[in-house]
Amino acid sequence: MATTKGKGIIMGYIEVYNVDKDGEWTDLNDIPFITTINCQLCNEPTEAHDIIIPAVIKDGILTAGTWQCRKCKTVNG
Repeated sequence: MATTKGKGIIMGYIEVYNVDKDGEWTDLNDIPFITTINCQLCNEPTEAHDIIIPAVIKDGILTAGTWQCRKCKTVNG
């Protein structure tokens, strides 16, 4: 990671190695991230950073766990 230092501010630039694109480096800002997830029952949007989803990788397959809506307490998964 390259950094630039000036007047007490440190700026960074991050790239991610992408094996799906023939080993190209991808700028982190070019990767779309989910900001909200809607509950399956009440359709209430929940910010993604408020959700903790346990993830397990078994035999190369990613399996995500469940999460609970803060409004209606429904378990989503």
